[in-house]
Amino acid sequence: MISFKNLHLINPIIRAVTEAGYSKPTELQSFAVPHILAGHDVLACSDSGSGKTGAFVMPILQLLQKNPQEHRKIRVLILCPAREYVVQVEDKLSIYSKYLPLSQLSVFGGVSTGGDLSALRKRVDLLVATPERLLELVVQRYIDLSKIEILVLDDADRIFETGGADEVKKILKLIPHKRQTLFFSAAMPESVRKFAEAVLRKAVEVTVGHYQEEKADQRYVS
Repeated sequence: MISFKNLHLINPIIRAVTEAGYSKPTELQSFAVPHILAGHDVLACSDSGSGKTGAFVMPILQLLQKNPQEHRKIRVLILCPAREYVVQVEDKLSIYSKYLPLSQLSVFGGVSTGGDLSALRKRVDLLVATPERLLELVVQRYIDLSKIEILVLDDADRIFETGGADEVKKILKLIPHKRQTLFFSAAMPESVRKFAEAVLRKAVEVTVGHYQEEKADQRYVS
């Protein structure tokens, strides 16, 4: 049986995950976590309940802890389609980073700019945001994305369904070209796949769930 220790996660993360009631990684996590820790881009397609959020949150926390930076710029950007998705990622980040000195901020529609600004004056390692709200703060010069090391597109198919593709394209122009990109989706229509292949570099593809019968668990995409 594969354990979290087998995935070479550090003890503070394993301790937090275990205390949260998780005894072993999901199939998706077993496939995806090692590749993310190795610095690969990842294209993942999985059903709901497959442990998708943990699959990228755990290794990202470890990468940040392994390579601490002195600058106060945002290092990780996680884009979500709507408020409820942001809250879900925020909750997982809080749980898994319990024993790590890392900071996070979530921004989405309906949150006052004043509250956002207060948090942005402090160090923010991870920013979780909806594309629309993020661009509002960028235009107002409250957020600097010039030091992003890791970009996550969470529930990418939903981002496209809600009309966020154009906003994501604008955001891509604001972050470094040299970065690690993680693309997670519950479905992979052709339009989403083409977009993924345009922003990923030699990505490992991980497929779990009902799509698994159609594709291999892992293969590289250009």
